[in-house]
Amino acid sequence: MKMVSFVVTLLMAGSAFAYSTNYTNLDDKATYVEAVQASNQDGVISLRVVVKNVGQTVAPKAAVIDQVAGFKCQVIKTNLLESSYDAASNTFTQSFEAKVIWTPGAENSGCVVQVFHPSLNNTRAVIYKESTGDTSGPVYQDDQDSRDLY
Repeated sequence: MKMVSFVVTLLMAGSAFAYSTNYTNLDDKATYVEAVQASNQDGVISLRVVVKNVGQTVAPKAAVIDQVAGFKCQVIKTNLLESSYDAASNTFTQSFEAKVIWTPGAENSGCVVQVFHPSLNNTRAVIYKESTGDTSGPVYQDDQDSRDLY
């Protein structure tokens, strides 16, 4: 019985430190995230990224690199969620959560959070406030042009 309790505790321990089970999964590209829909509660978003480390592990760093039209973001915590090891290739595959708090700005406002890690090239989240119909703001000037900015 003690062994079963120990195993259950180990399985639960990794997720116990996670902020939420509601994540926006980031790929190695710009991912657009509507702030209100992605928030776990008012003003908090959890971004999830998977990295690969050969040999020793290096945690990714998340940083706000741009803020537009009064939208404010701040990365406040990065947690390791899962880790696995492949002995044959000496590779760790790890999942991390970056917790971001935000406050809205004007319509069509947003911020860009980039995740830096040697196994990633251009992983970023464009977190934005949805327009109420006017598409002339900085996030939606021209759909392709705004994607090129980020």
